[in-house]
Amino acid sequence: MRKIWASLAFVLIAATLAFPQKVSFQLTGGFVWVNGDDYNKGVAGENRHLQDMAISLSGAYKELSGGLKFAVEVMNYLSPNFVIGLGGAYFRTSTVSRVTSRESLGDTSIDIESTYTARVSVIPFFLNLHYLARLGPHWKLDVFVGPAFDIVQFNFENPILTPALSTSETETFTASITTLGLQGGLGLNYDISPAISLVLNGFYRYGKVSNIMGNWADSVTTPAGTTIKSNAEYYIWAYNDGSYPQIGFYDSNGPGGASVSGARKADINISGLTLLAGVKFSI
Repeated sequence: MRKIWASLAFVLIAATLAFPQKVSFQLTGGFVWVNGDDYNKGVAGENRHLQDMAISLSGAYKELSGGLKFAVEVMNYLSPNFVIGLGGAYFRTSTVSRVTSRESLGDTSIDIESTYTARVSVIPFFLNLHYLARLGPHWKLDVFVGPAFDIVQFNFENPILTPALSTSETETFTASITTLGLQGGLGLNYDISPAISLVLNGFYRYGKVSNIMGNWADSVTTPAGTTIKSNAEYYIWAYNDGSYPQIGFYDSNGPGGASVSGARKADINISGLTLLAGVKFSI
């Protein structure tokens, strides 16, 4: 599959360089949705676990959903209808969610305050093959498809505070990984003049990162002092704890315990719909 993507990218780049025709610069921005996959399943499972086990509960952990995206594309016209586009973009989806739960500790109960801060940042570089069909004096339909090379960073932080025990703990994880993807969709161009057009694009983007290794750290502070653990070769794992899907950070051995089943290295799916609007300048 990687060889196919590489071959397609080479052909598109070669076509762009070999046929210097009319050139346009497209600048767009808008909203992107993401699937989330194993991370979202783990968050949903932890919410269900707290609902079933906590004496009382306030708040809920949020799943990854969507965010803003900005893109720039250089479009080389091979003919009035066929265009090769080379571009780059940036988008990010993030959540901050706080949960306060009251849980049993022996014969007493304690309050636990926990915050999930999760962020997925993506820099995609893409090649698009466009087909432009004129719909009227000012309107064009743009049908496009092409491969993408995604640089993905995942950041997670979970501070936990137990006031009654004067104890706090903060777990962090940061990982960077690359993946190949694909995007395709439809656009509308409205020509204000021969050199300026307004654009509206809607497309589906496929991409998924797996085997995610990064830097993990855990800091625990008690009245006796602070203990810090860290490891630069931790992975995101998906597993079931009893009947609850979970997400966690472990070394290459993964999570253990009698109640753990189905453990595997997690995926974070960045696939989803994208809606962008902007302007195109032609020279």
